[in-house]
Amino acid sequence: MKTYSKMIAVVVMAFASTPVFAQTISSVGSPNVTKGATSVEGRVGFSLDDDGSSQDERFRSRVHIDYGFTDMYAARLIIEGDKRKGDSFEYEGLTFENRFDLLDADEIGFDFGMRGSYTLKDGAQKPDNLTIGFYELFPLDKWEIRANQFLSHEIGEDSESGLNASVRAQATYAIADNHRLGLETFNNFGNLRTQDGFESQGHSFGPVLKGKLGNGVAYETGYLVGISDGAADHNMKFFMSKSF
Repeated sequence: MKTYSKMIAVVVMAFASTPVFAQTISSVGSPNVTKGATSVEGRVGFSLDDDGSSQDERFRSRVHIDYGFTDMYAARLIIEGDKRKGDSFEYEGLTFENRFDLLDADEIGFDFGMRGSYTLKDGAQKPDNLTIGFYELFPLDKWEIRANQFLSHEIGEDSESGLNASVRAQATYAIADNHRLGLETFNNFGNLRTQDGFESQGHSFGPVLKGKLGNGVAYETGYLVGISDGAADHNMKFFMSKSF
């Protein structure tokens, strides 16, 4: 079973390593759900872009409130804020997310889950978004490989037809008790109906450090460098969470 899971992990990583786009408040998520667990998480991110695009000197924030109703289902509320260069900080949108833990590693060699979410954008931030995501986690001794795939569709005011696709992947190694160091990649392919080549897409890659500090407190920090014109040149993030 371990050999089987390693083979799948290699295939997923090969696909996901197509260069990337990264939102500075995004992560490569886990499919795992814990019944009765409540968590609150704060995220901040900052990007710089030498091309002077909307990503230059852009600060983003996000707050998560998550609760596991069963061992298979959890719900999450996400509140986002955004500050662009020269503008004031403003509320961006509200997301309601359903998380499903469907298959476990002791059954098929890796953990698998799905998420479905709806994002209600504020005012000028329209359109709204409906997203479905697939989540895999491969535990390989001290290594852990995660992969996520997303399809989203714009809804309502200012929306465009067509599906938007993105892929994320992360490989980390246990460097100490409860601390992991590794690399991750974010790939945003944009609207699949209006593809215009690699450089117009968002592709980023860089290191990530994450771990647990005790008493239910966890952290994650990382840096991503843009490797396509459609991605910000520099992306920095820092997350803190508390589980109850």
